[in-house]
Amino acid sequence: MLVEIRLKTLTVAIIFSFIGLTAPIYAENPDHVAKLKKTKQCPGCDLSGADISKLNLKNANLKGANLRSANLSESNLLQADLEGAILTGANLDSANLIGANLKNAKLNSADLGRVKFMDANLTGASLANAYIHSANFTGADMSGVILNGTQHCGYAIAPDGSGGIRC
Repeated sequence: MLVEIRLKTLTVAIIFSFIGLTAPIYAENPDHVAKLKKTKQCPGCDLSGADISKLNLKNANLKGANLRSANLSESNLLQADLEGAILTGANLDSANLIGANLKNAKLNSADLGRVKFMDANLTGASLANAYIHSANFTGADMSGVILNGTQHCGYAIAPDGSGGIRC
């Protein structure tokens, strides 16, 4: 009886350890979040999984920052520098990225619905498998952008102001 209980306990422990090892861990650095909110300067910071929605981050420096799975919905990132930033799986729904620098940024599988990308630099950025319904790319530089698997391209506004982006 005691052996059976220990065996069950061991089995449960093993299962939970595998779950823990395979589950993605996105834990922002609280010091980096505080620094961003205070100074708007956080190049190379770890903000993965952070809830930084609805913030005024106008002119913020987030060059090379890890924003994987972060919530930036409704944030003002007007003219922010996000060059080389990792935004894979991030929520940017309704964010303002007018004039932002997203050169070589990774926006794979991100929610980019209703994002304002007007006059943004998206050169070499990857939007693979991203959701771009109603995103506005008017005037944006999309040279070399990767759009493989991007969803709802026909409902986005192209750089020339016309409806639909070829994906």
